[in-house]
Amino acid sequence: MEEFNSDWFVNRLHDRSARGLARQISALIQSGTLPVGTRLPSIRDLAFGLGISPATVSIAWIDLRKRGIISGRGRRGMYVCNMFLSPRPVRRTASLSRENVSLNLTSYTPDPIRLPRLYDAFENLKSIPNLNTYDDDTISPILRTICAAKWPYPAEDFMATNGAYSALFDTIQALIPPGSTVAVQDPTPMRILDILDYLSASILPLQSDADGIVPASLEQALMRNPTALYLQPNINAITGQRMPRTRLRELAQVLRTSPSTWIIEDDAFPWFSPVPAESIGVWLGPRVIHVRSLSKILGPDLRLGVVSASSMIIREIQAYRSFGPAWTSRLLQSAAARLLDNEKTHQIIQENYLHYQKQRLEMVSALRRNGIDSPIGEGFSFWISVLDEDAACSYLDSQNIRVSAGRQCSLLAAPHIRFSISRLTGNFDRIACDIQQAATKNALQIGAQK
Repeated sequence: MEEFNSDWFVNRLHDRSARGLARQISALIQSGTLPVGTRLPSIRDLAFGLGISPATVSIAWIDLRKRGIISGRGRRGMYVCNMFLSPRPVRRTASLSRENVSLNLTSYTPDPIRLPRLYDAFENLKSIPNLNTYDDDTISPILRTICAAKWPYPAEDFMATNGAYSALFDTIQALIPPGSTVAVQDPTPMRILDILDYLSASILPLQSDADGIVPASLEQALMRNPTALYLQPNINAITGQRMPRTRLRELAQVLRTSPSTWIIEDDAFPWFSPVPAESIGVWLGPRVIHVRSLSKILGPDLRLGVVSASSMIIREIQAYRSFGPAWTSRLLQSAAARLLDNEKTHQIIQENYLHYQKQRLEMVSALRRNGIDSPIGEGFSFWISVLDEDAACSYLDSQNIRVSAGRQCSLLAAPHIRFSISRLTGNFDRIACDIQQAATKNALQIGAQK
């Protein structure tokens, strides 16, 4: 069997820049020369053999880890874990790769059968301005008018995008240089963390309490001069909690001390809750980029998000989008506008909100009967503290229940699990009992059971 020691690499790595090392090792993996599972030499040993700085090897390793090709840390070293040809969101990819179980509680999306009929969106569409032209319009006039009427602050300009995550990706790419420092509300969606990792950003997780980001934690983070702050001012897609207006006002006051920090707001559930939406844009409008998803209320195949910001920022994001689609389908924008302007749609949204709140109440009651005090919250997701994430997930897997490990959405040390109630139809007490059992498990107990 071939030995992959430092000498083996020294004989094959001729470009000894960080970028060259990453490119050559990637090629060796993709060709099968370096098989998946191969343990790589230590950074220090490889650097010595190549006659370069350990920092150069470390930069190459960081790039390969970011692309999901190598993994590992500490004394165990690094090893080849995949043959990916392209960068990808590592956390999201990992969340999709596990085997099937009978009860999958990791679908943090609406039940498709409860969404408005798309047939109603496309039926009898009237003439659509600029249809089938290549003009880089930011948003259709009708969609802009409808959105502006229900926006949480008087925004200067708007843009339609190909979904909220597309909007967030384009915003981050356009405004945040690679290697920047970014403060994020913790926990935060895994895809946001993946996007920031892709940009090699230094991520500062902010402590939260029942009302959202703790102002003192934000104050401390601003001492590092972050380029941007990411937060969810309304329903938090991970915890189900929302930030009250009083807390947002406190955060706005803190942010006045850091005038160069962009404020990126993510609202995954607009028009969903009867509670009025909020935004730091009320106080700091020119610095706010407010992103709203239409997928949770209208359906993911309309593939629409709407962004508000200053006209200058909208132009910057639109310029970056010119690398790709440049504009969003006017047909889809008109269909979404038709749905949002229809009273029947809002009746369906209200009925869905009440349905999911009933599901949440059932789950909260069951959890409390089993000794877990969980807030009621809103949306689909529950965030439960556990003793050991791996042990909790392993135990629930043994009960044919899939949940998400908290580390997919959090950079802080406190262990959690996350699960969804959007597709549940019953068995709340049984699930709550299993979650209570999982919350108290540790690795030694799981190992003994095996």
